[in-house]
Amino acid sequence: MWQSYIYGMHWKCEDRMYYDEIPAESREDAAEFFIDHKRDDVTLVRIEYVGPNEGGVREPAHSPYMPFDPLMARRKWDQDEDAR
Repeated sequence: MWQSYIYGMHWKCEDRMYYDEIPAESREDAAEFFIDHKRDDVTLVRIEYVGPNEGGVREPAHSPYMPFDPLMARRKWDQDEDAR
């Protein structure tokens, strides 16, 4: 069975700390996603395990500033998604 977890991402922008939560299959996947999609002025500080992703039970945390560039594609077009 496929299991997803929630990871808390502590990040810094202009010397201020922020927090967001993202779902991922592992801590490494969460870090890779964040680093691949973050803005250039954002620095990842710490990742912490929050708990299992229970599908719709949790409301995602929203920082006043988003760490990701707007309208950035979330798919990697060089990979066949059905081949996983």
